[in-house]
Amino acid sequence: MSQELSITLLDKTLTVACPPGQAGALLESADILNKQMLMVQAQKPTLSLLNIALISALNISHQLLTHTSTVQASSEAIENLCQVISQAIES
Repeated sequence: MSQELSITLLDKTLTVACPPGQAGALLESADILNKQMLMVQAQKPTLSLLNIALISALNISHQLLTHTSTVQASSEAIENLCQVISQAIES
């Protein structure tokens, strides 16, 4: 059963459902989103709340995609190095 949790985004408090044991992660996620929204609002103070939220979500999604790509490339490089080391040991 989910619990209700209050989060604040741009000085607006929202009550959201939260799965048990996930309150910390949800609050951290809300903090990341709020900081991103504050940055967007500071750069473009005339934007509507909806546009601030959309641009913030797009920025966070881009950061996630970039991070995921970097992690995948690193994993592939490590896998290749492991193969080279294994082949060197077998020789």
